Amino acid sequence: MSDEYIINLYWERSEKAIYETTLVYGRYCHKIAMNVLASKEDSDECVNDTYARAWKAIPPNRPNKSGL
Repeated sequence: MSDEYIINLYWERSEKAIYETTLVYGRYCHKIAMNVLASKEDSDECVNDTYARAWKAIPPNRPNKSGL
């Protein structure tokens, strides 16, 4: 699954965007959260909050890969 495809799902307000994000980035996000928080419950909440913030930010903002 490409990042562009996932961003387009967010842009279309498709709930599938969260599902696809979880498939691609879920393990990575949970690993980072666990390294910082050392609690499964807190890590789950942190990752879910991250998905919610992405949902709220896209649209109106479209991320670009260049970081500019």
